[in-house]
Amino acid sequence: MGAFVNGQLREAMASYNGEYLPGYCVNGNYITNDYFKIYKVNKSDNSQTNWDWANWGQMVPYGAPFIDVNNNGIYEPAIDTPGVKNAKETIFYCMTDAYQNSHTNGEGFGGGTLPLGAELHMTAWAYDAPGLQDVQFINFEIINKSASTWNAVKTGIVCDPDLGDANDDYIGCDTNLLLGYGYNGDNYDAVYGTSPPAVGILLLTSPLNRNITPNVRLGMTSFTDMKNQGTAPPPCEGDPLGQSYPAYLMLSGFKKDSTSYLDVTQNPPKKTKFEFTGDPETNTGWTEVKGYIGNCGLDSTGSVHAPSPPGDRRFILGSGVNNFNILPGESQKFVIAQLIARDSGNLKSVTKLKQLSIFVRNFYEQNFPIIVNQISTNIPLSFELKQNYPNPFNPSTIIRYQIKDSRFVTLKVYDILGREIETLVNEFQKAGTYETQFPNKRLSNNQLASGVYFYKLVAGDFVAVKKMVLMK
Repeated sequence: MGAFVNGQLREAMASYNGEYLPGYCVNGNYITNDYFKIYKVNKSDNSQTNWDWANWGQMVPYGAPFIDVNNNGIYEPAIDTPGVKNAKETIFYCMTDAYQNSHTNGEGFGGGTLPLGAELHMTAWAYDAPGLQDVQFINFEIINKSASTWNAVKTGIVCDPDLGDANDDYIGCDTNLLLGYGYNGDNYDAVYGTSPPAVGILLLTSPLNRNITPNVRLGMTSFTDMKNQGTAPPPCEGDPLGQSYPAYLMLSGFKKDSTSYLDVTQNPPKKTKFEFTGDPETNTGWTEVKGYIGNCGLDSTGSVHAPSPPGDRRFILGSGVNNFNILPGESQKFVIAQLIARDSGNLKSVTKLKQLSIFVRNFYEQNFPIIVNQISTNIPLSFELKQNYPNPFNPSTIIRYQIKDSRFVTLKVYDILGREIETLVNEFQKAGTYETQFPNKRLSNNQLASGVYFYKLVAGDFVAVKKMVLMK
């Protein structure tokens, strides 16, 4: 993650050494104690067999998930269950980049700047249910715990897939699925043998840009590669080792010197922030077989190397834009799934990976259907339900509310006759300011008639109702 703070670039990176440490952040200051560590619980554990299970409550205030067995909105160690519901295993880690000495030029991908003052709550979980055995979900909650606004924020997943033998890989992306992936350059791998698998990163939830109206999710704003320095790449395409601004450029979808990547399937080659968007199995669109141009120095021309020689690929799945700013206390969410799939050939494995991605997205949206964003962790002085915006709306609107202490919250939408249309929130929430969208992905705008609707917030003994208008 990179951003400008008072005109100065700051980064929080985690590739080889990492700039995060266990702990939390207050006004940009690093704080920790012995309870801050990686927690891991298995659904077969209990408080007698697992220290992490017994002490899970220490992390609940920082976002560690739990199953509220008696639905009273309070984590009770002897009653409630740590972890994500139905998951075989859950990992939680609260960390921050606020310790200045952890920022070094030796981090790997950029780094070495002053800290951002970021607090990161990471939840990783996996299932043993059929169809999900080769999938791991990861939720990153990113909070600006400094006293300054982060401007022009760029976030991203930097992935070195090393699929079996690391030196014979290709990469690609599917911009419709929001999927970046790696696969073998031919049908044999020294580790996997014949018909090697494909591995991917699926973007399930991206940060929400609240600097424009209506708010929009950034999605995947770039997919590019960087090449291993040991393979003598073009000078602008190698790893940005200890290079903070070049790393920021790569998160933005450019090469290290601001040069654009070029789509070789266009005539003339077209500048792009998305590499290899074609289909490897059918070789339609831009694939590694069609080749690449190793242009540098802001050059928009060059020789096409086709096919691309397989090698040690790294890719960057970016999500950020220049008008994306994060205020002090504001929270953002970045959710991905790591997944792997294998079929009867290296190219068929990519197709199967895409099919698995569709299944995983459907599973995630059905089981985590309502996206509720905690947009600030600052504790409000009162409970309040805000007027939705825009209003009237079409096709969707944002509903924002604040709660001054932790409790169980419901937010429901009703039609003019008092019939419940949608439950937007039904969970325990910490004190803070939240927002969600109506209608959500499960309920399309086409299912709703124009007219007046009401939304009702219940947080303990606090109840508030407001009116909104859908105008088609």
